[in-house]
Formats: sequence, C-alpha cells, structure tokens
Amino acid sequence: MNSAIRPTLPAALRLVAPLLCAGALAACASDPPATAALAASASSYEAARSSGASELAAAELNNARTKLERARALAQSGKNKEAVRLAEQAEADAQLARAMAASERSKRAVAEVDASLRTLREELNRASTGGGPATTTPVSPSGTPRTP
Repeated sequence: MNSAIRPTLPAALRLVAPLLCAGALAACASDPPATAALAASASSYEAARSSGASELAAAELNNARTKLERARALAQSGKNKEAVRLAEQAEADAQLARAMAASERSKRAVAEVDASLRTLREELNRASTGGGPATTTPVSPSGTPRTP
C-alpha cells in the first residue's frame, strides 16, 4: 500500500513546488507604486489649503507639504514602501490642518456671537434701568417724530 502512495507524492510535489516558488517570488517583488497614496495625500493637502489652513493652521499644513514632497522624492528613487508611509503621514497632517482651520473658524464665529449677545444684554440692561431708550419713538417719512 505504501508503494502505491509513493509514486503520486513526488508528482504532487512537482506540481505544488512551482506554485509555492511563484508565490514566494511575488511576495518578495518590489513594493507596489506609491501613486495612490501620493494622490490621496496631495488631494488632502489641497483641500486643507483651500479651506484656509495656510492662515489658520500654518505649521500643520507646512508639515504636510514637507512630508508630501519627501514622499514624492522617495517614490522617484524607487523607495515605494517609505514613500507610502510618508504620504500617509502627510495626508494625516493635512487632515489635521483642515480640522484645526475649521475649529479656529468656529471659535471665531462663537466669539463674534458672544460679543453680539453681550452688546444686546448691555442694551437691555440700560433700557430696563432707565439709562437708555426703553422704547423707540415712531418717525414719519419726513424724519419728524410722530406723537402717539
């Protein structure tokens, strides 16, 4: 019975061995191109720049630009794995810059609303204490006050 199995075992190995070698060679092949990661990073950078991050989150946007430039240089020299890693970091920095810019715009809008509310409260306090006009006097189209 063992003699019947032995002739088929080497034949099976002869079929499987080339497939294993091809798989191993494919795994050891050069890294895939970094073009997709570079494109995503460049897109995030441009979105951050156009959202006002250059004024509101300049340091973060500058980090993203520097890393993107270095990633492009690495990709040009064939160091795709490092280029992808750096491009992903650049994309994260650009997203951070965009988020920080949005946050700063929101903070400024809140400060503006707070200032308006403070002004309205002050006017209401003056009106209720008699320190200012409590009511408005109707005015005719000619600009003269109307009497009620």
